[in-house]
Amino acid sequence: MVDYNLEMLNFNSLQSSFFHLSRNDPTLGFEYDCNYVSGHTVPIHPIEALIDRGRSSLYRRLVVGSHLAQYLRHQLEEHQGYSSTVGISTTKLISKLVGSVNKPRGQTTLLPPYTPIGESCITSFLDEHDIGKIPGIGFKSAQKIRDHVLGRPAAFIAGLVYGGTKEDIKIKDVRLYPAMGVELLEKVLGGSGAPKDFANKVWGLINGIDDSEVANAREVPQQISIVFFPTASLS
Repeated sequence: MVDYNLEMLNFNSLQSSFFHLSRNDPTLGFEYDCNYVSGHTVPIHPIEALIDRGRSSLYRRLVVGSHLAQYLRHQLEEHQGYSSTVGISTTKLISKLVGSVNKPRGQTTLLPPYTPIGESCITSFLDEHDIGKIPGIGFKSAQKIRDHVLGRPAAFIAGLVYGGTKEDIKIKDVRLYPAMGVELLEKVLGGSGAPKDFANKVWGLINGIDDSEVANAREVPQQISIVFFPTASLS
């Protein structure tokens, strides 16, 4: 749907864009301004910088996606009475994390550049997260990485077995740790029962790489898509 609407954009009149919800019915949809992201952004930039980023095809894709998300959120609240929080990026991992920035009932888009080399908003955004906050790594694996970076077992708040560590280890601490990479993670996370290629997956997550696909929603979902977090119970 986003691809189709990118094709339909009139770059001479982006402020009067129309989002097509159907290929067969040109009247079904809504008007929007494709010059700007809908909702909050990370990082926060002045309008001039947003306009400059408009030259990027990735930026334009994120803009279109943000307006679709805003429309869906409004429809969800108006017709079903559920409020939601949304994160917009190119992977499930980043979408989930950036969606937590403006909870509840907020919507946040992670802006480009997403480049793996040089300045990257993905890297700067992930770097400030504790290793234990990254979806897909798991508590025990995060603790092994934390202990290795600290050089000793991490201290915990009294009485807590899972969570509640007193010592945060940021993604930046892990990423820049001497010799950190897949080979070292295999040694840190290895052992009986360790999933095959798990170290490679974890290293990817640390660097913002997540190739997992979006699963089809259940008939009555607890979570709408991968980035919607309804604040009202669906039970």
